[in-house]
Parts: sequence; C-alpha cells; structure tokens
Amino acid sequence: MSVITPLKTLSDRPPADIAESASTQAATRRVRQIGRALALACLLLPGWTLVSPAMAQSAAGQATISPALQDRIVQQVQRHLQEQTASLPGEVRITVNAPDERTRLAGCDELQVSLAPGARAWGQVPVGVRCVRPQGWQIYVQATVRVSAPVVVAARPLLAGSVVDTADLTTRIEELTALPASVLQDPSQAVGRVAASTVAAGSVLRAENLKQVLAVANGQTVRVVYESATLSVSYEGRALGNAAVGQGVDVRVASGKIVRGIVRSNGVVVVQ
Repeated sequence: MSVITPLKTLSDRPPADIAESASTQAATRRVRQIGRALALACLLLPGWTLVSPAMAQSAAGQATISPALQDRIVQQVQRHLQEQTASLPGEVRITVNAPDERTRLAGCDELQVSLAPGARAWGQVPVGVRCVRPQGWQIYVQATVRVSAPVVVAARPLLAGSVVDTADLTTRIEELTALPASVLQDPSQAVGRVAASTVAAGSVLRAENLKQVLAVANGQTVRVVYESATLSVSYEGRALGNAAVGQGVDVRVASGKIVRGIVRSNGVVVVQ
C-alpha cells in the first residue's frame, strides 16, 4: 500500500523558519546594494580601481600589481586621452591616477584602453583598461582632463539692450572644463549682438547673455529680391516672423503666395 504524504505549504512551516528565510533574503539584497555602491565609488573616487568579480577570483593568489604594469597602464591611458583631445583648443593637461598598488592583477602582454560608455575626454573621466592576453581582466582608472583657452570677457559693464562693440570686449585664459559649454571663445560671436541682460565688467560671456539684432520684424513690410543667374526682380511683401541678418524668414507677397528667403540687411529678404 502506498502512502501519500501531503505537501507542506508556507503555512505549515514553523514561524522561526519563515523569519529566517525573510532575514536571509533581506541580507542578500543588502549585500547586492553595497556591491553596487562600491562599484560606483570606484568610478567616481580618485585612486579607486574597479575590479570585476571574475577578475578577482582569477587573480586570487596572484601578487599585487607590479610597478611596471602600473606604469604601462598610466602611459597607455595618457596616450589614449591625448589622441582623444588632439582637436581641442588651447592647452590640454591630462592627469591619470595609477591603479591602487594593492590591486591583484595578473601580468599582461597586451592592454586595450577605451573610454567608459557615454564618457568623453573632458573633466573627470573613468577610463577602461582591458587585458587582451594572456589572461583577461578589466579595470577602470580615474583621469582628469583640463583645457585652458581664451574666452570672451566683458571689458566694461554691458547694459541690457545695448549693442555690443569690439571695445566692449576682451579675452582671458580660463579653464574651459569648469565653465558652461555655451561660453564664447571668439569676440566675433558677440560683436553686433544685443545684451539680453546687464553683464558686469570682467564676466565671461555666454551665448545666453546675448541676442541677435532683428533686421526683420513680424508684420513688417519688406523688400523681397528674387535673384537668379540672369535676372533680379524686387517687390514688396509682409514678413511673417522675426529674423536677424543671415536667418530665414517667410514673406507673404501681394498675390497671397508665401515665399521663404534669407535676410540680407534691414528690411531686405533675398529669394533664390
């Protein structure tokens, strides 16, 4: 005769077992959270090195990283960042933090260097270093890229609404990686524009500090010039938007047709 033993359900388990299982799961989650936090710290804190679990296991019993391997890693990261920043303006200074001397890494015959996904060679940047052979491992080292170059500065106070002239401007060497991306580096980017707000003397000019002078205003009667290789005809129209010199604008002509042209000068739109 066979005997059927009923399956135990969660309610059949002793309360102590249930509590122990929940406690174990909570501890596991906590360990994973700590691991993720440590990985992030390795990327952000100077001098820290991120080592994958597989690499740590394979390097168990290995000696700590040799000074020669440290130097090779620093030199190759430096060379890679120099290539990445070759087209940047101004003076570029690169600092690479050597891997922690306590890191356990097997010797490597061929290293491969690359920027972390989504990173650019600008400011604080994590750089990936991978051993291709004979034993695969990967770490990230922290590097700093600083770029010093001339920027446009207000030589005297610029009042809101005033047109910027060459005499209003000067240049100064600044650390670009510490400034907004919209900073102006050529005075020609500011001359002829209007100060959008008051700018104090000595302030670095940004694109948002200025606005273009309108050569055509919405609703304004403009002269439309049609040009071709053999013909030039002009007639009147009404602008359907605001535009500065060099910008495009739509114009409604007497027939009701809407044409689009480029503003050549005040009140003049060229259609080709």
